Amino acid sequence: MSQATTSWSRIRFQDVSPFLPPIIGLAIGAIAWEIAGRLEVSYVLPPFTDIVSNTWDVWRSEAFRSAALESLESLAIAWPLSIGLGLVVGLLMGRYRLVEWMLDLYVNIFLSLPLIALIPIILLLFGLSQTSMIVIVFLYTFFVVVVNTSAGVRSVESNFEEMARSFGANEARILWRVIIPGALPLALTGVRIATGRAFKGVIIGEQLVRFIGLGGLIQRYGGAFRVEDLWALIFAVGLSGLIAMQLVQLVENFAEKRLPRGRRTSQ
Repeated sequence: MSQATTSWSRIRFQDVSPFLPPIIGLAIGAIAWEIAGRLEVSYVLPPFTDIVSNTWDVWRSEAFRSAALESLESLAIAWPLSIGLGLVVGLLMGRYRLVEWMLDLYVNIFLSLPLIALIPIILLLFGLSQTSMIVIVFLYTFFVVVVNTSAGVRSVESNFEEMARSFGANEARILWRVIIPGALPLALTGVRIATGRAFKGVIIGEQLVRFIGLGGLIQRYGGAFRVEDLWALIFAVGLSGLIAMQLVQLVENFAEKRLPRGRRTSQ
Protein backbone atom coordinates (compact mmCIF):
# COMPACT_ATOMS: atom_id res chain seq x y z
CA MET A 1 0.00 0.00 0.00
CA SER A 2 2.76 2.41 0.97
CA GLN A 3 4.71 1.57 -2.19
CA ALA A 4 1.66 2.29 -4.36
CA THR A 5 1.10 5.57 -2.54
CA THR A 6 4.74 6.57 -3.08
CA SER A 7 4.53 5.78 -6.80
CA TRP A 8 1.36 7.81 -7.17
CA SER A 9 2.98 10.74 -5.36
CA ARG A 10 5.96 10.63 -7.68
CA ILE A 11 3.74 10.62 -10.75
CA ARG A 12 1.72 13.54 -9.47
CA PHE A 13 4.86 15.49 -8.59
CA GLN A 14 6.31 14.87 -12.05
CA ASP A 15 3.11 16.14 -13.61
CA VAL A 16 3.05 19.33 -11.54
CA SER A 17 6.76 20.01 -11.10
CA PRO A 18 7.38 21.69 -14.51
CA PHE A 19 4.94 24.43 -13.48
CA LEU A 20 6.06 24.82 -9.89
CA PRO A 21 9.52 26.41 -10.34
CA PRO A 22 8.29 29.33 -12.52
CA ILE A 23 5.36 29.99 -10.17
CA ILE A 24 7.58 29.86 -7.09
CA GLY A 25 10.18 32.07 -8.77
CA LEU A 26 7.57 34.66 -9.77
CA ALA A 27 6.10 34.64 -6.28
CA ILE A 28 9.49 35.16 -4.64
CA GLY A 29 10.35 37.96 -7.07
CA ALA A 30 7.00 39.69 -6.52
CA ILE A 31 7.35 39.51 -2.73
CA ALA A 32 10.92 40.85 -2.85
CA TRP A 33 9.79 43.65 -5.16
CA GLU A 34 6.88 44.52 -2.88
CA ILE A 35 9.15 44.69 0.16
CA ALA A 36 11.67 46.87 -1.69
CA GLY A 37 8.87 49.16 -2.81
CA ARG A 38 7.41 49.52 0.67
CA LEU A 39 10.87 50.27 2.06
CA GLU A 40 11.29 52.94 -0.67
CA VAL A 41 14.62 51.56 -1.75
CA SER A 42 14.37 53.47 -5.03
CA TYR A 43 11.76 55.61 -6.74
CA VAL A 44 12.05 53.37 -9.82
CA LEU A 45 10.79 50.42 -7.75
CA PRO A 46 7.30 51.31 -6.51
CA PRO A 47 5.39 48.57 -4.67
CA PHE A 48 4.59 45.68 -6.97
CA THR A 49 0.90 45.74 -6.07
CA ASP A 50 0.69 49.39 -7.18
CA ILE A 51 2.18 48.49 -10.54
CA VAL A 52 -0.21 45.57 -11.02
CA SER A 53 -3.24 47.68 -10.15
CA ASN A 54 -2.12 50.34 -12.63
CA THR A 55 -1.19 47.94 -15.43
CA TRP A 56 -4.74 47.14 -16.52
CA ASP A 57 -5.59 50.84 -16.79
CA VAL A 58 -2.55 51.46 -18.98
CA TRP A 59 -3.30 48.47 -21.21
CA ARG A 60 -6.87 49.70 -21.77
CA SER A 61 -5.80 53.21 -22.75
CA GLU A 62 -6.05 54.47 -26.32
CA ALA A 63 -2.37 55.51 -26.28
CA PHE A 64 -1.29 51.95 -25.49
CA ARG A 65 -3.53 50.35 -28.13
CA SER A 66 -2.34 52.77 -30.80
CA ALA A 67 1.32 52.26 -29.90
CA ALA A 68 0.94 48.47 -29.79
CA LEU A 69 -0.61 48.43 -33.27
CA GLU A 70 2.27 50.49 -34.66
CA SER A 71 4.82 48.11 -33.16
CA LEU A 72 2.96 45.00 -34.34
CA GLU A 73 2.76 46.40 -37.86
CA SER A 74 6.54 46.57 -38.12
CA LEU A 75 6.89 43.12 -36.57
CA ALA A 76 4.29 41.62 -38.91
CA ILE A 77 6.34 42.71 -41.92
CA ALA A 78 9.91 42.17 -40.70
CA TRP A 79 9.54 38.93 -38.71
CA PRO A 80 8.25 36.58 -41.45
CA LEU A 81 10.63 38.15 -43.97
CA SER A 82 13.69 37.61 -41.80
CA ILE A 83 12.63 34.11 -40.71
CA GLY A 84 11.84 32.94 -44.25
CA LEU A 85 15.05 34.27 -45.78
CA GLY A 86 17.07 33.12 -42.78
CA LEU A 87 15.85 29.55 -43.15
CA VAL A 88 16.61 29.50 -46.88
CA VAL A 89 20.08 31.06 -46.56
CA GLY A 90 20.92 28.84 -43.58
CA LEU A 91 19.87 25.75 -45.54
CA LEU A 92 22.04 26.74 -48.50
CA MET A 93 25.03 27.56 -46.29
CA GLY A 94 24.78 24.32 -44.37
CA ARG A 95 24.29 22.20 -47.49
CA TYR A 96 26.65 23.74 -50.02
CA ARG A 97 30.23 24.56 -49.09
CA LEU A 98 30.59 27.20 -51.82
CA VAL A 99 27.66 29.21 -50.42
CA GLU A 100 29.14 28.92 -46.93
CA TRP A 101 32.51 30.20 -48.14
CA MET A 102 30.83 33.17 -49.82
CA LEU A 103 28.53 34.22 -46.97
CA ASP A 104 30.10 33.00 -43.73
CA LEU A 105 32.31 36.08 -43.35
CA TYR A 106 29.34 38.45 -43.65
CA VAL A 107 27.24 36.45 -41.20
CA ASN A 108 30.00 36.45 -38.59
CA ILE A 109 30.61 40.18 -39.03
CA PHE A 110 26.97 41.09 -38.52
CA LEU A 111 26.66 38.74 -35.54
CA SER A 112 29.62 40.34 -33.79
CA LEU A 113 28.89 43.94 -34.81
CA PRO A 114 26.77 46.03 -32.40
CA LEU A 115 23.74 46.67 -34.57
CA ILE A 116 23.08 49.99 -32.88
CA ALA A 117 26.19 51.25 -34.69
CA LEU A 118 24.41 50.67 -38.01
CA ILE A 119 21.38 52.80 -37.15
CA PRO A 120 22.94 56.06 -38.49
CA ILE A 121 23.66 54.25 -41.78
CA ILE A 122 20.09 52.94 -41.90
CA LEU A 123 18.74 56.44 -41.27
CA LEU A 124 20.87 57.87 -44.06
CA LEU A 125 19.59 55.21 -46.45
CA PHE A 126 15.89 55.07 -45.55
CA GLY A 127 15.21 58.13 -43.41
CA LEU A 128 12.61 58.28 -40.62
CA SER A 129 10.35 55.74 -42.29
CA GLN A 130 8.84 52.38 -41.49
CA THR A 131 11.39 50.86 -43.85
CA SER A 132 14.09 51.75 -41.33
CA MET A 133 12.14 49.92 -38.63
CA ILE A 134 11.77 46.84 -40.82
CA VAL A 135 15.49 46.81 -41.62
CA ILE A 136 16.42 47.08 -37.93
CA VAL A 137 14.16 44.20 -36.90
CA PHE A 138 15.42 42.17 -39.87
CA LEU A 139 19.04 42.63 -38.83
CA TYR A 140 18.24 41.64 -35.25
CA THR A 141 16.66 38.34 -36.32
CA PHE A 142 18.00 37.18 -39.69
CA PHE A 143 21.53 36.10 -38.77
CA VAL A 144 20.48 34.09 -35.71
CA VAL A 145 18.18 32.00 -37.89
CA VAL A 146 20.92 31.55 -40.51
CA VAL A 147 23.48 30.28 -38.00
CA ASN A 148 21.12 27.83 -36.28
CA THR A 149 19.70 26.51 -39.55
CA SER A 150 23.12 25.93 -41.11
CA ALA A 151 24.26 24.18 -37.93
CA GLY A 152 21.15 21.98 -38.07
CA VAL A 153 21.86 21.01 -41.67
CA ARG A 154 25.45 20.09 -40.88
CA SER A 155 24.32 18.02 -37.88
CA VAL A 156 22.36 15.54 -40.03
CA GLU A 157 24.19 12.23 -40.17
CA SER A 158 25.73 11.43 -43.53
CA ASN A 159 24.43 7.84 -43.27
CA PHE A 160 20.89 9.07 -43.90
CA GLU A 161 21.94 10.80 -47.10
CA GLU A 162 23.92 7.81 -48.30
CA MET A 163 20.95 5.55 -47.66
CA ALA A 164 18.64 7.87 -49.60
CA ARG A 165 21.06 7.97 -52.53
CA SER A 166 21.29 4.19 -52.55
CA PHE A 167 17.52 4.13 -53.13
CA GLY A 168 17.87 6.51 -56.07
CA ALA A 169 16.84 9.77 -54.40
CA ASN A 170 17.90 12.95 -56.20
CA GLU A 171 19.15 16.14 -54.51
CA ALA A 172 15.71 17.72 -54.22
CA ARG A 173 14.24 14.64 -52.59
CA ILE A 174 17.18 14.34 -50.19
CA LEU A 175 16.70 17.94 -49.15
CA TRP A 176 12.97 17.49 -48.59
CA ARG A 177 12.96 14.07 -46.95
CA VAL A 178 16.32 13.95 -45.13
CA ILE A 179 18.08 17.28 -44.66
CA ILE A 180 15.15 19.56 -43.80
CA PRO A 181 13.48 17.20 -41.26
CA GLY A 182 16.85 16.53 -39.61
CA ALA A 183 17.76 20.22 -39.43
CA LEU A 184 14.33 21.48 -38.38
CA PRO A 185 14.72 21.20 -34.57
CA LEU A 186 17.86 23.36 -34.50
CA ALA A 187 16.38 25.71 -37.07
CA LEU A 188 13.30 26.20 -34.90
CA THR A 189 15.54 26.93 -31.94
CA GLY A 190 16.98 29.76 -34.01
CA VAL A 191 13.47 30.94 -34.88
CA ARG A 192 12.56 30.99 -31.18
CA ILE A 193 15.62 33.03 -30.26
CA ALA A 194 15.07 35.35 -33.22
CA THR A 195 11.45 35.91 -32.15
CA GLY A 196 12.60 37.31 -28.82
CA ARG A 197 15.21 39.44 -30.59
CA ALA A 198 12.54 40.79 -32.94
CA PHE A 199 10.69 42.37 -30.02
CA LYS A 200 13.96 43.82 -28.79
CA GLY A 201 14.75 45.20 -32.23
CA VAL A 202 11.40 46.90 -32.72
CA ILE A 203 11.55 48.62 -29.30
CA ILE A 204 15.12 49.83 -29.84
CA GLY A 205 14.29 51.01 -33.33
CA GLU A 206 11.24 52.92 -32.16
CA GLN A 207 13.22 54.60 -29.41
CA LEU A 208 16.10 55.64 -31.64
CA VAL A 209 14.54 56.14 -35.08
CA ARG A 210 10.88 57.09 -35.21
CA PHE A 211 9.88 57.68 -31.59
CA ILE A 212 6.59 55.86 -32.19
CA GLY A 213 4.97 52.64 -31.03
CA LEU A 214 5.65 51.05 -27.67
CA GLY A 215 9.31 52.09 -27.82
CA GLY A 216 8.37 55.74 -28.24
CA LEU A 217 5.75 55.48 -25.50
CA ILE A 218 8.34 53.99 -23.16
CA GLN A 219 10.61 56.95 -23.89
CA ARG A 220 7.82 59.45 -23.19
CA TYR A 221 6.75 57.80 -19.94
CA GLY A 222 10.36 57.55 -18.81
CA GLY A 223 10.97 61.22 -19.59
CA ALA A 224 7.86 62.19 -17.62
CA PHE A 225 8.92 59.98 -14.65
CA ARG A 226 5.69 57.98 -14.90
CA VAL A 227 7.36 54.96 -13.35
CA GLU A 228 4.27 52.80 -12.77
CA ASP A 229 3.06 53.38 -16.34
CA LEU A 230 6.57 52.65 -17.59
CA TRP A 231 6.63 49.27 -15.84
CA ALA A 232 3.21 48.45 -17.29
CA LEU A 233 4.63 48.95 -20.79
CA ILE A 234 7.71 46.88 -19.99
CA PHE A 235 5.47 44.07 -18.72
CA ALA A 236 3.42 44.23 -21.93
CA VAL A 237 6.48 43.93 -24.17
CA GLY A 238 8.01 41.15 -22.06
CA LEU A 239 4.75 39.19 -21.90
CA SER A 240 4.18 39.50 -25.66
CA GLY A 241 7.69 38.28 -26.41
CA LEU A 242 7.32 35.40 -23.96
CA ILE A 243 4.02 34.26 -25.50
CA ALA A 244 5.45 34.44 -29.02
CA MET A 245 8.53 32.43 -28.01
CA GLN A 246 6.39 29.83 -26.24
CA LEU A 247 4.31 29.37 -29.39
CA VAL A 248 7.49 28.67 -31.35
CA GLN A 249 8.56 26.33 -28.54
CA LEU A 250 5.37 24.29 -29.05
CA VAL A 251 6.20 23.86 -32.72
CA GLU A 252 9.78 22.98 -31.75
CA ASN A 253 8.58 20.31 -29.31
CA PHE A 254 6.29 18.87 -31.97
CA ALA A 255 9.22 18.66 -34.39
CA GLU A 256 11.38 16.97 -31.76
CA LYS A 257 8.80 14.22 -31.26
CA ARG A 258 7.51 13.68 -34.80
CA LEU A 259 10.44 14.27 -37.12
CA PRO A 260 13.69 12.28 -37.50
CA ARG A 261 16.74 13.93 -36.06
CA GLY A 262 19.94 12.40 -37.31
CA ARG A 263 23.24 13.54 -35.83
CA ARG A 264 26.69 13.04 -37.11
CA THR A 265 28.68 10.91 -34.75
CA SER A 266 32.16 12.02 -33.74
CA GLN A 267 34.85 10.73 -36.07
